[in-house]
Amino acid sequence: MTNKKRKPITLDSNEEGKEFDSLFPTQTKTMSEESENEKIVKREKPTEVRLQQFEKIRDYYKKNKTQKQYSVYLPDSIQKMIKRHAILEDKSFSQVAKELFLDYYLTDSEIKAAYNEDYDKRNGLK
Repeated sequence: MTNKKRKPITLDSNEEGKEFDSLFPTQTKTMSEESENEKIVKREKPTEVRLQQFEKIRDYYKKNKTQKQYSVYLPDSIQKMIKRHAILEDKSFSQVAKELFLDYYLTDSEIKAAYNEDYDKRNGLK
């Protein structure tokens, strides 16, 4: 049942491994190489502008795709009705819930406080 067309792969693991092994490198980097790499990393980090206007902050959260799962328990009939409305609007249940919370449940100051806290965490200020 062996495949007769199969050919064994010959690798010189010491030679091939030099390109792949970064945990235990065989060559040490010089200080100038390390500082150049750090400069490149620092330049690549994008700077995010802190939003000030409430409408822009609310729109940021409505468009933001990062989410954390949270269970909401509703009566079955209400859950089905919300899902129907969401499908008619071409949205997910989560999108509808997020819009309702942002538009009707949380106050402007609570949304701004949450945004400022998230901004500080994303940019290493806190």
